[in-house]
Amino acid sequence: MLTHIVAIVILAIPDTAGPAAKRSAWKNPTVQNELASYTRTFNEMGIAITQEELEQRVWSAAATWTAWMVVLRTPLRPYTDYAGVRQRWRMFVAPHRHPAKLHIDIKIDGQWRPVYVARSPDYNWRGHQLDHTRTRSMLFRYAWKAYRGSYRHFAKWIAAKATHDFPEASEVRVRWYGFRTPSPEEVNEDRIPKGKFRSTLVFTREALR
Repeated sequence: MLTHIVAIVILAIPDTAGPAAKRSAWKNPTVQNELASYTRTFNEMGIAITQEELEQRVWSAAATWTAWMVVLRTPLRPYTDYAGVRQRWRMFVAPHRHPAKLHIDIKIDGQWRPVYVARSPDYNWRGHQLDHTRTRSMLFRYAWKAYRGSYRHFAKWIAAKATHDFPEASEVRVRWYGFRTPSPEEVNEDRIPKGKFRSTLVFTREALR
């Protein structure tokens, strides 16, 4: 019992393994927003530091911490694999202020038409799949650059499904609409920030055959 408790506690300690270990992932607007917030807090406390300096210090500390955690967990790996307790609780480290919403469109007679917009009551083609709890967790990752390879595979797969369900479609477009969540003041004043589309992939019917 004691071994199990120790293994679970050590496994649950956060680190920066996985996509967070890539410096490019730290350039995501959500991460940069958190760094900017902490920088302001430090400056208000009288600690002079720039956002770039803070990012470098945090990166160095995180890399050292993760290296130590790898050493600490290595002896426990056979047990955690056998027991199936591999969940590392890195969830909810910060609010996601720059989310992305999946859009899928089809082209018919030269005109683009939306068929799916995440959580839309009007455009919910295959919503039973794409809005499923487990699928949403997967799609959340695909909006990050670290998962661009997986996103391309998914986009091609869903585009093939679209050409099957919409035989009249000549092309399928899969993309993300990135935006910043509004502040309470912006909501009260009806000033919802505008976003922009990114990571657009277009597939022709011929290419999907």
